[in-house]
This record gives sequence, structure tokens and C-alpha cells, in this order.
Amino acid sequence: MGDAEYAEWIGEAARELAEIAAIVGARTPVPACPGWTMRQLVGHVISGLSGWYTYNLVNGSEPLDYGVSWSSQPQPPRGNADRLVWLVDAADAFVDLVRSTDLDAPCYVFQSRRTGRAWLQRAATETAIHVRDAQAVLGDIEPWGPARATASIDETLRVMWHGALLLRGDLDAERVPDQPITVVATDLDLAWRVDKAVDDFTVELVDAHTGQHSPVTPTDPSELFVAGESNELVPWLWGRATTNQLTTTGDLAAIDAWNLSANI
Repeated sequence: MGDAEYAEWIGEAARELAEIAAIVGARTPVPACPGWTMRQLVGHVISGLSGWYTYNLVNGSEPLDYGVSWSSQPQPPRGNADRLVWLVDAADAFVDLVRSTDLDAPCYVFQSRRTGRAWLQRAATETAIHVRDAQAVLGDIEPWGPARATASIDETLRVMWHGALLLRGDLDAERVPDQPITVVATDLDLAWRVDKAVDDFTVELVDAHTGQHSPVTPTDPSELFVAGESNELVPWLWGRATTNQLTTTGDLAAIDAWNLSANI
């Protein structure tokens, strides 16, 4: 996906979330986010677009004080109608910022030196997953197409998993196995091999059928391996589903420990 496609995804997702929130009401619980109502879900998305993502994109050329960047998030309006208007405005403002920003410039993301483009991708994939949370309230989750599913899985593994390790100081921790894990999207014919060591984290994207590692059929039953269709992997990576719908080999406890985005 190109930058314009990520930006379009953000605007589209924010508008759909606003529409669903207007239909179901502010006090409706969101089962995918235990303890949250739709009002809190909308507020969370606003806080990212108007605060966290914006602050980091503008100020991220050096490692950030996370307390300062987190406190940059504005207080959304109390009225539900005003809050939904703000949600859409926040998405539009963030997209405008993205379009006027050099996304190739160095930018820290969760203590890792990347580029500003990573914040565009983070904003898109997280806003979109919360739309799925809202769709689940209506009982009608729309599957993502191949490009968006690939983008979400790739960003989650490369950025969220690495960020979770850095923020918790877990690169060398025993609770996250040193054994690599392979994640395969069977409908996309893509696989990601993730590995870590002290001060090191690697994600290798390979073709699931012709790649060097041939990850579709693990050669060893102890190999940490998770496979499923992309729209089954996405909710698992975000802690919205278990491995029950997926194909796995190896120690399930170790696989769950690796699923870092579901554990923060």
C-alpha cells in the first residue's frame, strides 16, 4: 500500500466508526475492548489521531518522553454528536498533516528509529482494527482485502511486536521465547519469520510456497508456527481471537507469549 492508500484508509475508517457509534449509541458496550463503551472507543481513536500519533509524527526525530507525548492527547467533547464530529475532523487533520510531512525523515517509533511513515501506518492499522471492534457490536465484521490485511499483519509484527519488546525491556526476557516463530497468511501466500535476541529483532517476509524457509509445512513439530487466513490472523494478533481457528505447531504457551500485540 502507498501513502495515499493508508491516508484514505484512515479517513474511511473514522467515518465508518462515527456512523456505527451514531447508530448504536455512546453507552453500548464494546465486547472486543472489555470495560469500554462505544463512547470510550471513539475517545481512544480520537486521542490517537489528535494526540499520540500527531505528537510523535511532529516531534519524533529524537527519542521521546512518553509521558509528555501521551499527555498531548486532547480531551474530547462530552456530547456524543460533537465527539463524532471531532472524530472525523481529527482523521482529516491527521491526513492533512501526513500530506505535508516528509515521511522519509527519521522518526522514533516505540524507541526504535524508523521514519515518519511508520506513524501513518500505525494510525491506519489501529484505527481500522477499532472499526472492526465497532462492527462486531453490530454482528457484521467486514473482511479486509489482501492489501489491507497484508499491511496490518506486517505492521503489527514489525512495529507493535518490536515496540512491545522495547517498552517492556523484553528482548532478552525469558517470558518471550528466543525460539523464532513463523506466521503464515495462507490466502495471501505470505509468511513472516520473526526472531529475537538481546538487542536484536528481525522480521523476514517470504513467499509461503517458494520462500527459502518453506514455512507452509513445518519440518519439526516443535517449530513455533501459526497459519490461517489473513482475516483470522488479524484478530488473533490483536487479541480478539484465540488460536482455535488457526493451524499451529509447537508449544501453544510459547506462541501466546510471542503474540506481543495482544499482551500490551
